[in-house]
Amino acid sequence: MNTMFLPDRLSVLLLEDSALIGARQARMLRSIQEVELLAQAREPRAALLAAQILLPDVVILSLSRYGRSGLSALQGLRKMRRQAIVVVLSNCPAAPMRSACLRAGASYFFDKTMEFDALRSTLLRLAAQKISARAAAPEHTAA
Repeated sequence: MNTMFLPDRLSVLLLEDSALIGARQARMLRSIQEVELLAQAREPRAALLAAQILLPDVVILSLSRYGRSGLSALQGLRKMRRQAIVVVLSNCPAAPMRSACLRAGASYFFDKTMEFDALRSTLLRLAAQKISARAAAPEHTAA
């Protein structure tokens, strides 16, 4: 876990039950200069605890195996960190699952196998928005 938070970067918490897929996702996240991977969790309760402690900008939540507990984790994240952006990755991209996740509070929903590039593009856009907002904040403008 990285204990030094870099405020100009988009901070991310990753929940992925598969070590192999999690490693691939972590590599992708680390390849984005504007993104800081704060921590990885392999089960929902650990992700909830990490989100409560680390206060990430974005939580990437994989729902491949968790089913109901994954949706419960999504709802818990939304209650605990209302301002966090929650991105759901799923192996089940069918409309009912997408709708259930969006109703439960997901900000974005991506098919884990087909939309990996869309996830990367979204994170780049969110990072750019954070950097722009921070630059426009009163403490960063000349008086």
